[in-house]
Amino acid sequence: MADQPHDEKYAYVGKDLGSKEFLTTDAIMENYFNGLGVDHSYYSAGSVYDQKVAPTMTLTEIYGIEEARMPNNFGNLWMRQEWEMNSPILPDQKYNVTSSVLDIYEHRNRDVVLLHISLWSPDGDLISQGRHHQSFMKDQTTGTVSLRDPKAKGGVRKFNVPDGELVEGDPHTISLEMCGTFFHGNANYHTNKEAAEELGFQEVVVGGRMTMSYVGDLMDRQFGKAWYESGKMDIKFTNITWPEDTIIPKAVVTDETTENGETRSNMAVWVEKEDGTVVIVGTASIKA
Repeated sequence: MADQPHDEKYAYVGKDLGSKEFLTTDAIMENYFNGLGVDHSYYSAGSVYDQKVAPTMTLTEIYGIEEARMPNNFGNLWMRQEWEMNSPILPDQKYNVTSSVLDIYEHRNRDVVLLHISLWSPDGDLISQGRHHQSFMKDQTTGTVSLRDPKAKGGVRKFNVPDGELVEGDPHTISLEMCGTFFHGNANYHTNKEAAEELGFQEVVVGGRMTMSYVGDLMDRQFGKAWYESGKMDIKFTNITWPEDTIIPKAVVTDETTENGETRSNMAVWVEKEDGTVVIVGTASIKA
């Protein structure tokens, strides 16, 4: 039987989302630093490189998932993100972004769209690539999204810190104003309560782009060039962060492994709230 025609408005396996231009503008940089409430001086010329560089998680700006959605947008959540970095992103530089839908798979009561994203330099060098997992409700289209109680999630709420060298960033209390700044003043369920309620959430959901950026900020400052040029990260979003939550990014350098002649330093990474609830958990590594 012939393949059924695809609705080009939504995701399907193999869908090519084409390419688009991405420019690292001053506004993007300003909203990143002010939205997260982190100091920008680390990224100045002479700190990591001879020239000014952008934070690695400027990568969160390159998503173009509007045409990689499922028909039911109600209650959608970011589930997982993978990144591989090869070179630093420079401010005021034009890049090319390509993306495609690799897979659509089931996870509990949700369909998950797996999107592959690549960032290319003007000369065609691969700067970074990632795999984005966005989950969509199968059936529910109205009411309130049912979220599991984090206290009932054994092994996630009480995260077992592995042995190794612990590094952690500063605590940050995320305000609704910070969310609005980080998302450039756009009204969506990460910045506006009415928009959040339309998608089934009782409160604004702090964007995964923000919480993940705190992990990236920690890794930028702790590992510098090695992170910019060889960093890998694979994280899962385990609980929702709400406005006025205080969160702390943390990492533990656990061990070194060698594969195909390459030795890498491995880390456990996570973000937790003041009460110990873990909102991100995952792994990262750099070339040793």
